[in-house]
Amino acid sequence: MSYQGMRWYKCDFQMQTPGDPNNWLQSDPAHLKKEHSQDELIRSVDLYLTRCHEVGLEVVCITDHNFIGIDYLRVLKGRNDYIANQLQKPPLVIFPGFEIEVSQGLGIHLLCIFDVNKPLHDIDDIVTQLGLTRSERVRNGNIVPLPQATFDRIEKIVQEDHNGVIIAAHPLSDSGLLNDDFLTEFFQRDMFLNPKLLALELPKPLADFSVNMQRLITADVACHAEWKRERRIAAVMSSDAYSINESSKGYIGKRHTWVKMSDPSLKSIIQAFLDHERIALSPNNPNENVRHDKIISLSIENAAFLDDQTIHLSPHLNCIIGGRGSGKSSILEYIRLAVSHNQDLNETEQIQRVRRTLPPTSVVRLTWEGLNGLTDTFEYDIASQNARIISREAQDPATILRNLKVQVFSQREISEIAQEQKSLSILIDTISGSELDRLKSKEIELRSTIQNLFQSRNTIERLKNERNTLLQEISEIQRQWNAFVSVQAENERRNKALVAENYIHEVLEETKQLVASWNEQIKSSTREHADLVKQDWLDDPFFDDLNVGLRAAKQELEKGVEAALIKYSEAVDSLTEKNEKWEAITVAIQQTKTDFIAACHEKGVHPDQLEVMKELEHSIQLKEQDLDEREKKLANSSQEIEKLFSSIGTLHDTWLAQTTLKTEKIYSILASGSIPYTRQGSPFISVEIFKCRDQEHFKQIWGTNHNIRGNTRLGRNWDTIGEKLFQSFEVSEDLTPWTLLTQWLENVELMPSELRGYHGELNAYLTGEGIGYWETMQVTRINDRINITLYRDDGTRAGSLDDGGLSDGQKNTAILALLFAHGTNPLLIDQPEDELDSDFIYNQLVPLLRRVKHNRQIILATHNANIPVNGDCELLYALHTEMGKGILKAEGGLEKPHVKEAVLDIMEGSREAFKRRQEKYNF
Repeated sequence: MSYQGMRWYKCDFQMQTPGDPNNWLQSDPAHLKKEHSQDELIRSVDLYLTRCHEVGLEVVCITDHNFIGIDYLRVLKGRNDYIANQLQKPPLVIFPGFEIEVSQGLGIHLLCIFDVNKPLHDIDDIVTQLGLTRSERVRNGNIVPLPQATFDRIEKIVQEDHNGVIIAAHPLSDSGLLNDDFLTEFFQRDMFLNPKLLALELPKPLADFSVNMQRLITADVACHAEWKRERRIAAVMSSDAYSINESSKGYIGKRHTWVKMSDPSLKSIIQAFLDHERIALSPNNPNENVRHDKIISLSIENAAFLDDQTIHLSPHLNCIIGGRGSGKSSILEYIRLAVSHNQDLNETEQIQRVRRTLPPTSVVRLTWEGLNGLTDTFEYDIASQNARIISREAQDPATILRNLKVQVFSQREISEIAQEQKSLSILIDTISGSELDRLKSKEIELRSTIQNLFQSRNTIERLKNERNTLLQEISEIQRQWNAFVSVQAENERRNKALVAENYIHEVLEETKQLVASWNEQIKSSTREHADLVKQDWLDDPFFDDLNVGLRAAKQELEKGVEAALIKYSEAVDSLTEKNEKWEAITVAIQQTKTDFIAACHEKGVHPDQLEVMKELEHSIQLKEQDLDEREKKLANSSQEIEKLFSSIGTLHDTWLAQTTLKTEKIYSILASGSIPYTRQGSPFISVEIFKCRDQEHFKQIWGTNHNIRGNTRLGRNWDTIGEKLFQSFEVSEDLTPWTLLTQWLENVELMPSELRGYHGELNAYLTGEGIGYWETMQVTRINDRINITLYRDDGTRAGSLDDGGLSDGQKNTAILALLFAHGTNPLLIDQPEDELDSDFIYNQLVPLLRRVKHNRQIILATHNANIPVNGDCELLYALHTEMGKGILKAEGGLEKPHVKEAVLDIMEGSREAFKRRQEKYNF
């Protein structure tokens, strides 16, 4: 089943036919002589019908004067389907009727139109009843006016007795209602003000008329009181055709009217006359100007509590109605699931509940059309609980889904926005659109840059500290080195003396060791000598003599070596310890030691440090190299610090630009005319945005992750300090509380007197242990505080969010006004009437819906009849429950009988209940 709601039809309400040979242009190809054959008649009719299709007409009203073209009309209706089939187009909707001249004044012309199925002979009888028999309708080739017929009598016969409708034809031309030459002012005003006259025909769009004429037709508040209608009259344009091709007179396609209807019927046309917004006097289909994204359809299969169905949606106002448990709220949530990436969904209890209604076999499929006319198909994947694009490949589905920007608000979400500054701030941000997104992207980049610069600054501070430490270490080492240098001469003399002393000591020690070693070695050789065993194998005593001789020789050697060693030892002693200068030498050596120790005491150098201090010169070189490296790194530090301050300033400018942009966006919405106005001509709400003044958000930032121990004085008073900081910020001209706190840290005198005692601790914490927290705070934007003021219809102030003077319903009223008035993306709200003041629904919400529905798609689930009925929804989708499932009851425009019955049953409790309430109200 395709779309069943209202759409625009191209209509012509005043079309003559060649069935009136006296007025139809004789040179026209479709002209018929008074005497003509059946074939000539069919040829003319076919030309006529073909031309209607060629100029795009869908609905025509045949209004020959005095209904003299009845025979032509009968053939026209008979050939309609055939010609349409030949052209492969839907048949024309043909309303029969006639044009008559009323005898009031000098005569004015009226169009009388009847339903499609009205028998033609009945219409012929109506003309007779009005006073013109068939033989008296044309006299000498001229159309005969009605004899003695008044508008009231014609209205009764045509509209009340036969359910037709009257249009005042060409009111400004000859024989027109508003032509002063043809009708006295009394008759003009009497007929024009008659509420039973629903429409008049205009030769051009209303905007092309004078201001006074526009005021007259639209019943503007500025219209002269004596001419102001209670309900404005509908205005239509017609061709008043007398030929099929362009000519000096009216011709098919010269002018037309667009009428919004579900199915063309006289009731639909009358409804359009009663609701002038269903009429458009434009050259092209008004839908061609629909340049917003829209949901074309939603298909649901195998859901737990909804019957399988496909909803074809209007690009304008759609209302889903139904009793409790019929599934109207679920439909909105299914749309949300089909167009949202899981990571962007706030997993509320409502979302979780709706997910549970979709078993693995369920299908939720949505067709989307962008403002560029391209379509996409999205489907909710049950397994991954994510929406996916099934009409094409997409590298990043989340981005595509996010760009749809479908807004869905379930029950109570509007109230949450009205009650919470955070939620209200998100709404205002959303309203501000892509320009704000760009500023926020810039903010993110700046925050990243500043965080890096903070790290650079911390590195600079560390380098400075390291440099100072190095300078101190170098200074200390240099001082020690200088002290070492001052005793260096004494140390060198002492060292040389020590070398000499050690040398003598080594010589003496060596002598002792040499004497002892050699004595022991020679004695050992003698002592351990072994004779050769007696040799009895030889008679000669050679070996015996050898034994005696060797032992004697070793004994002699021992005596000689001992004497030589004694002599060597005595020689060494005479050169050293027994030398006559030895005592003086010993004293000189000791004096170098004494002199060195005295010098060390004098210069503050401990003798034991001398060996370590020998490395001081190398240490100084290394330290100076480290210092050079840090000095090079610090050489550009001033530029880094300047860049940090500049970036923080740019960040603050970006925050200010965000607030300025949001303010400008809100002001443009309020001035656009989308928001309902008071009788004084001003919007019924005003919005103020205060930069970074959301106190609750400030408290959240101030109190989060500061890691201050609660048992310290600073920790115990942390919240108090924050509260005083914000209070001071609110009355200051500082861009943020952080700039004010920076000033406090730099100058204690700028702090409130009661906080100055915390200056040292606060400064120590924020520049020490809490520096990371402080840096994060400085780049964190505090939300703007938003105040909304509501005004009564008389312009008096009802209250505001700040002063607490608004009821929950009034707060929701203001939020809904902002939601509806801004944007072109689809907006879905479940029961927007909840907690609203009843007078707002009729006096503000309904007019607001009627204004904004042309610029965006709105889908509402509602149980308030004012919204679909007075809001004139293009598609009403009614559900009822059978066997625990939501079943389609009716869909279409309100002029459809079964849709009207559904509204009466569901929203009014039945036709009888509505009738009884109506009787009580009338009483």
